[in-house]
Amino acid sequence: MPLAFDGYTFTRDEFSLLKIRRHYPERTNGESYVIRAFLLAHADDFDRIIFSKRVGHGVTPDPTHLPGVQDNTAFSSMLRIDLLGWSGNTASIIEVKQRVTPACLGQILTYRHHFIEELPEAGEPQLLVVGREAVPDAVVALNAHGITVYLYPDATPQPSAPAVGV
Repeated sequence: MPLAFDGYTFTRDEFSLLKIRRHYPERTNGESYVIRAFLLAHADDFDRIIFSKRVGHGVTPDPTHLPGVQDNTAFSSMLRIDLLGWSGNTASIIEVKQRVTPACLGQILTYRHHFIEELPEAGEPQLLVVGREAVPDAVVALNAHGITVYLYPDATPQPSAPAVGV
């Protein structure tokens, strides 16, 4: 039996807590700071937000492996949408990077394809790429495909304050 996990879902009632978090599910520290900056600016655009939404088929597990190992193989090899925002019936696929590069275009279009394949009734999702910095040519290409790019150059993890001894 496949795993039932389908991402970490937060509703509008929980957004105030999301905005003060320092770390987000399955994200690095650098990505978490970018996500926090995005959420401070745009969380209220959504009714619910799902972190790490799996899409696609993953690899076919080896049938000689234990059922739990097969489930984990299929699950962990699926594609992972960083954030999936919902506003009413409109979905937004949100890819988060510290540095937006040309590779983001292929990645988000791949997520779009599998999202539409799995949820055709949801219609065409909005596509967003969020980052701290970007390769300018990547932004031009993403915009040419109707993908919105948000940059937050100040979304950098700050070093911890040094310990003070007595």
